Amino acid sequence: MKIERILVIADQRDKQQKALARAKLMQEHLQVSIHVVGFCFETLDDKVTKLTAEQQQQAQATLMQQHQKWLQAEVDSMGFTDNVSQDVVWEKNIGHWVTAHCKDQPFDIIIKTGNRSETILYSPSDWQVLRNNQVPVLLVADKKWRKKQTIMVTLDLATKVKSKQLLNQKLLDAGIFMSNTMGLPLHVCCSITVSPILKDLGIIDAKAILKESKRDFIPKIKAMAGDYEIADNHIHIKTGDPEKVIPSVASDIAVALVIMGTVARKGLKGKVLGNTAEKVLALLKANILVIQP
Repeated sequence: MKIERILVIADQRDKQQKALARAKLMQEHLQVSIHVVGFCFETLDDKVTKLTAEQQQQAQATLMQQHQKWLQAEVDSMGFTDNVSQDVVWEKNIGHWVTAHCKDQPFDIIIKTGNRSETILYSPSDWQVLRNNQVPVLLVADKKWRKKQTIMVTLDLATKVKSKQLLNQKLLDAGIFMSNTMGLPLHVCCSITVSPILKDLGIIDAKAILKESKRDFIPKIKAMAGDYEIADNHIHIKTGDPEKVIPSVASDIAVALVIMGTVARKGLKGKVLGNTAEKVLALLKANILVIQP
């Protein structure tokens, strides 16, 4: 993984500007250029206000100027020295704009404040960016990296799908990169899904499955890591659903950043069911870096 160009999505509702602060911190460790985008939109052609076309244009121009002034002040307050640009876009659908923009402009990572309060049927910009983008997305929870915290990569080592196997390597490479960059120890988490019904009926032995998985997966993880050494006690292989195992392990080892993969779902099924990354995000209090195949 390499990071040379960062796209930051600024959120006027975030008083701390956590996404900007994280980009600033990454710039202190890496030689990167940063482009900050603020989004501004207001419905101006409704039947209540009855604005003329000229009034709508004037209102849009005024709102854009106000937002540009705000964004410039926020960027200046962070103390960026150079390699930073900013822009304000008149757009309602942030997710679609980001996806289209990243197809035209190469970025290595997108940084955005994470939003965890929406209902299951609502598809906010977080989910839109996660589902539709091929650029890694860092959803920020905390403004600063804290001492004595860790980075955790989640892997699906039981998969037989070639694209997911390749994704596992991308995730581990990203974890190693972030560990070396931020100076935080790296942990690896792998959940093994076991049917609770078959377990309760005694048809399968969960303990035996876990023992066999550890025997197979630990050497595989170390081989994937190459020259980067991962201690046995930093590899967490547990039985259970990922959306339960990952937050539990993350809490136990004081995770600052979770790195995981996601495969986008389309249509109503994606909006209602979500995917593992979305379910985990709702439970995690750490930052999360989501990478697609």
